[in-house]
Amino acid sequence: MTVFTLPLQPAAKRFTMELPKEEGMRLSELKGTLLNVDAEITSVSFDSKNTDKAAYFCLVGTKDGHDFAKEAMQNGAVAIICERRLEIDLPQLIVEDARASLAEASAKLNGNPEKKLKIIGITGTNGKTTTSYILASIFAEYGAKAGIIGTNGAVYDGKHIDLRLTTPDPPQLFCILREMLDAGVEYVVMEVSAHALALNKTAGIVFDVAAFTNLTQDHLDYFSDMSAYAEAKARLFTPKMSKTAVINIDDAFGKALCESALINTVTYGCLSPADVFAIDLKMGVGGLEYVLNLMDDIAKIKFCMTGRFNMYNSLCAAAAASVLGIPIEAIAQGIKRLKRVEGRYNIINATSCSVIIDFAHTEDGLRNIISSIREYAPAKIITVFGCGGDRDRAKRPLMGAVTASLSDYCVITSDNPRSEPPSAIIADIIKGVAATGRHNYVAVPDRREAIKHALRMANEGDIILIAGKGAERYQDIMGVRHPYNDGEYVLKLIEEQNI
Repeated sequence: MTVFTLPLQPAAKRFTMELPKEEGMRLSELKGTLLNVDAEITSVSFDSKNTDKAAYFCLVGTKDGHDFAKEAMQNGAVAIICERRLEIDLPQLIVEDARASLAEASAKLNGNPEKKLKIIGITGTNGKTTTSYILASIFAEYGAKAGIIGTNGAVYDGKHIDLRLTTPDPPQLFCILREMLDAGVEYVVMEVSAHALALNKTAGIVFDVAAFTNLTQDHLDYFSDMSAYAEAKARLFTPKMSKTAVINIDDAFGKALCESALINTVTYGCLSPADVFAIDLKMGVGGLEYVLNLMDDIAKIKFCMTGRFNMYNSLCAAAAASVLGIPIEAIAQGIKRLKRVEGRYNIINATSCSVIIDFAHTEDGLRNIISSIREYAPAKIITVFGCGGDRDRAKRPLMGAVTASLSDYCVITSDNPRSEPPSAIIADIIKGVAATGRHNYVAVPDRREAIKHALRMANEGDIILIAGKGAERYQDIMGVRHPYNDGEYVLKLIEEQNI
């Protein structure tokens, strides 16, 4: 497969790992060329301002970490891991890839928990979170303890850890894996983002199952084009990274993955011949049901979330669980027992209308959820949505076009504008709406006011879809994360205004 040159890492919040055990490791235990003397390592960091008693890794991104090595030394670094020799009086290890070495060190310092856990990696533009929660429910039905790492945070043994990134940076990731292992977790379901794959965040993990959901446009602010985005995801489906692949054969890129995969592959889908497929699909406001054919084992499936795309999510989870030896009875019951995924198709019933909270934040995601609502919506669909700032601008008009085309009315608003003016983001979205020739929208930049507007205009039987943020508990404005959650705000309005 073609190798693409990847863009640099955007700025991210730094995390310094504190070793959760007494012993450390020697610098010389990492692959590379040792300069000066060896050193004992008990923690790692890639933030030059936060390196007290830590080994500092020079990562190359939007900034070059090598330029900050002296600052790291001044702040207490005990060793430097770099990709070129530096004129600095500290033990140095020169490596080919500092990012991969960071993952290697993080794993070693935590006792290599990845080798003692069964880990399922899920990648794709949409569906990762829902699929991961379905899998965790299946494992629970099977009697096994599972952990989840992804967009909604890290969840295990009744605990929840907020994460700023879908796939955490290696110091935090391997700390979490170690904590899960110590808590008796057997299976870990991890969302593996394209960014994480491009940046070698999961280097050293050999996934027991790698699952692919779908590929649609997103993150082109980071990746040069769709080919680079796809290539990043394809890295997961190689013998170095995974043992078995579970792939959506109905997706065009999924089909290409199947043709090029060098590992054992199980396919799922409904439009092409597949190992795992569904027949007799029925959908309604209360969820969906279908007959599952799991490599010629048959079971009736009931799932609390409606929409054809959620059928695909459940097929993906069923196929991955089957690869791991989970019997079909536990798979069917596990899917049935899951009653809710936070921020995914969450329904709130008001007196006069219903409100659905969902994370849909791409053209494809919006098309899927609005189309699924349309199959049972008794009256109008009013969609409240925006698009994140400082991210892929090309998808904004696409989101505007598909939402205006499929909704009866749109309220265009803010969704994590970050450093951009909300008005500029909304203007990009409106370009797509205008291209449809429709005028079924209003722009209300303040998200709270936009939701109020939608609720005021809704009539009995209407459905309001509030898309884009899902379970997020903040609004990112000018670098500050202000506390906010769509679902909590809607409930507050319903109570205050008796809607």
